[in-house]
Amino acid sequence: MFKQGDFIKVKENTQLETGEIVQDWRGEIIEVFEDEKTCLIGFDAQTLDSLDDSYLKSCIEEGEESFGYIFRFDELELSTSRSSDEEIMKSLDRLAIRVSVMEEEMEKEMAEEEERREQVWMKEFERSKFFEKLNKSQKEDAEFIVDTFMDFMHNYQGVQPEEWTPRDVRIVCIEIVPRKVIDKIDFFKNYGDVLIQYFNFIGNENYISNSKVLIQTVESIKDEIVIEASNPDNWGMSKAMLMSAQDQGFDLSNEADLEKILMLQQSQILEERRQGKIIPLSPDPFKGIGRNQKITVKYKNGKILETIKFKKVEKDLRNGDCEII
Repeated sequence: MFKQGDFIKVKENTQLETGEIVQDWRGEIIEVFEDEKTCLIGFDAQTLDSLDDSYLKSCIEEGEESFGYIFRFDELELSTSRSSDEEIMKSLDRLAIRVSVMEEEMEKEMAEEEERREQVWMKEFERSKFFEKLNKSQKEDAEFIVDTFMDFMHNYQGVQPEEWTPRDVRIVCIEIVPRKVIDKIDFFKNYGDVLIQYFNFIGNENYISNSKVLIQTVESIKDEIVIEASNPDNWGMSKAMLMSAQDQGFDLSNEADLEKILMLQQSQILEERRQGKIIPLSPDPFKGIGRNQKITVKYKNGKILETIKFKKVEKDLRNGDCEII
């Protein structure tokens, strides 16, 4: 009944999975799926410009592209073209800007909500029986430990508390915390014990459902956190620079000393650049891929993950552990 390249109109009052009612959506058939009796439709310019915010938001949340949709045969009827290729390209550009702005707003809202939730949970944790199990030093470090952990889970692993996995916990505790956090060794000795009691608390409150397995993970790596944080090979460039400055007698809590450190760092960078020691960064190979865009990747061991959000595998991609297929 339909073939690739046909121009179609979606029948009036067709309802999408999101609940939205279609009004005058048209486009071109990009692909026909005979077995499923469905078609992938690429929208024309008028349709692209008419997409409302609720539809775009649902596409972003699901990691789906917003410039097309799969409809059943019985939801379509043949029509004629009403947009030139040039008009469609201009509409796609406008749509890309709308989606980009919306993604930023949604990320900001999510971060604000995460911060509010973190503050509430921390206050409740401090009043709980689990907090009382910590010693004085651990209690003093608890807020910063929880803050850094949740921040790294959100910004580096791209996961909310209900999505935390043992793998995410290991990466944050063994790789990111040693690389990013600057503190005395006793702080890292406290890190695992504080997280264990924090997981006990949020599990007891039913804020997460897998607290037991996360606690087991931290139990198995808490000594490793200290070892990795003590190894200069694991420090990021900023941490290495600040630790070196601290060894030279600078006080990292003193604003005047921090300004001196920054000036010394900038002078060093300028000198290395003058001598040609700094190599320009390569273009980002993943530029243009949205954090929530769904992709399929293949790992070196042959494992394939289909339609997974980019943010979930970004670290593995950048490390060369897998590739987009």
